[in-house]
Amino acid sequence: MRLNAPTRWNQRVVDGHMAHHLTTQAMIDAGVRGIIDGGDLTHRARPVPRDVEFANRTDDLRAGARIWGIGNSGNHCAGAGSDISAMGAMHRPHLGMHAVYPDPRRGRTDGVGPHPGLYEIHQPVDGLAIHAVSHYGLDRSLADDGIHIEPTPLPGHVNLFICHGVFEADDRLYRCINPHGQERPIPLDWAHRDWDALLLSHYHSLGAVPGHDHDGPGQVWYTGSSLTRGFSDELGERGWLHVTVEDSGRVHVEARTIWQRPQYDLQVINATDLTAADIDDLVTHRINGLDLEDARSARLTGDAGAICRQRITGTAPAQRQALRAMESRWSRLAAAAAAWQIDYQQPKSVGLREMEPQIQREITGRVTDYAAEFAQRAGQLASRTHVPTALAEEVHAQALAWAQEITPETAYGDAPEPG
Repeated sequence: MRLNAPTRWNQRVVDGHMAHHLTTQAMIDAGVRGIIDGGDLTHRARPVPRDVEFANRTDDLRAGARIWGIGNSGNHCAGAGSDISAMGAMHRPHLGMHAVYPDPRRGRTDGVGPHPGLYEIHQPVDGLAIHAVSHYGLDRSLADDGIHIEPTPLPGHVNLFICHGVFEADDRLYRCINPHGQERPIPLDWAHRDWDALLLSHYHSLGAVPGHDHDGPGQVWYTGSSLTRGFSDELGERGWLHVTVEDSGRVHVEARTIWQRPQYDLQVINATDLTAADIDDLVTHRINGLDLEDARSARLTGDAGAICRQRITGTAPAQRQALRAMESRWSRLAAAAAAWQIDYQQPKSVGLREMEPQIQREITGRVTDYAAEFAQRAGQLASRTHVPTALAEEVHAQALAWAQEITPETAYGDAPEPG
């Protein structure tokens, strides 16, 4: 995005600061008694001074309202080697904020247990237990050091489980697992331990996990990201989770939304049967039809511009050369946007079903025992993709059963039409 005029910071940095401020202020206005930061408050373990200063200034709002706070460590703010988590900058116990991160200066008994920095139980209010497992607490190598993280509810308390990681029972799991550091998904077994609510971070979408979106014990929610982080994220509301503990001990969770800069991902244009002039007309028409300026964004951040992207697929070299000459005019038309992006996408490979049937028959003909072939490859595939063992075993059993039903006679291209 372009630079913010007053600060010369990238406008998206300014957006992030504003989203953090708006979230904190909304929580204070809602009359909350405590604030939990799920992690990744900063995008890196070594944040620049301006980000630390802004985060502390925003946290001063919480401290001034006499609201207790807990800050968890995420994968982005986690330190490597001799570094500590950037969340350490938010560890201000004298102001009511306790951050969950390992600190080599702490002894094993110095800090909140059971495993300081990895798994901590905080009890800021009588009868309420907040179990926090940080990104560090999901490290697979902990078991090699004899550390076993087993979060367990405290009898006679309202128990909230918070963790910066993805939930293995979420069927959107493949979109969440992220190569930052040594992490593992949150086991389904942990969710079956009578928690009043599980409040997770890391996955960028706000809301309840499908299948675990009931109101009451065992409900699972994601806090999401304060911003839509580019077009790889699902477009949707951003905000925070308002958690109410009723007098009966029942926990109710509700998603609350905050401002978000307008973002448009325009429908993909397939250039295969179009001329460069056709594409030019289509892109021009779409830009002219967009509302590229948002008054609230201007008031909050100093920039009214929306974020826009147009993808074009299937272009031939001659088409791309002609379209490149038109890009400067499109940019002028979209000058009010804070970010305008044109992407040319080409197919990486041709799918098997797009090949000629005879070629496909030759490929499938090389395999005669599909069950044996699957059994040989499945373990390596599961290992490379870090599929949780419990999930891999279930999928492996079902897929193997299907593979055993396939014979060379039912290979693709020879199979009868369905029905």
